[in-house]
Amino acid sequence: MSGKRLTRAERRERILAAAAEVFAEAGYEGAALREVASRAQITTPVLYDHFTAKADLYATLLDREITGLIESWSAQAETETAFELLHSRVTAIYAWIENNELGWRMIFGEPPRTPDLAEVHARGQQRATAQLAGLLARVPRLDLTADIDRERADEVLAEAAKSALNAIATWWWRNRDVPREQVVALTVDLLWRGLAQITADPQGRQ
Repeated sequence: MSGKRLTRAERRERILAAAAEVFAEAGYEGAALREVASRAQITTPVLYDHFTAKADLYATLLDREITGLIESWSAQAETETAFELLHSRVTAIYAWIENNELGWRMIFGEPPRTPDLAEVHARGQQRATAQLAGLLARVPRLDLTADIDRERADEVLAEAAKSALNAIATWWWRNRDVPREQVVALTVDLLWRGLAQITADPQGRQ
């Protein structure tokens, strides 16, 4: 008896699941669409009916992984102090990374040198900066010496924090023996030494 015929959406999800496995194992350059089709139990022409090229398939997965990472640390928690806000978000980011091998490799590994994929990366970076700036905006006061408006200050500080997180996550990809808790501690140490001064309450509260 033949199995249930998949809908187009179900077949697309099967392709994406198979592609995630292949890209995680072989990377972008080493991945072959015929292997993706084989694991998805479809023919290569059917795969091309859903995705026009390997870059198209990879970009769809990359955008999904970026969204998953951003959503993992974007939850609201109004009672957090500045330090708790930083520590909880850094912890959430690295927990997601540790549990998402494909996302880790795609976002923080060596990016494919393809213009369309570079554009997806760039959009993801912009989304991450905007999300971090929104978190910083929840800190009531920044004690800045720079004469710059608060919105722009939030943006540049978010960009700097994101760059540090990106660099450490990339380093961690090559140094898997370091436990996640230590990577979190290192990141918080790096970011908090500066943020502690500019987010301090005049009365000594954080």
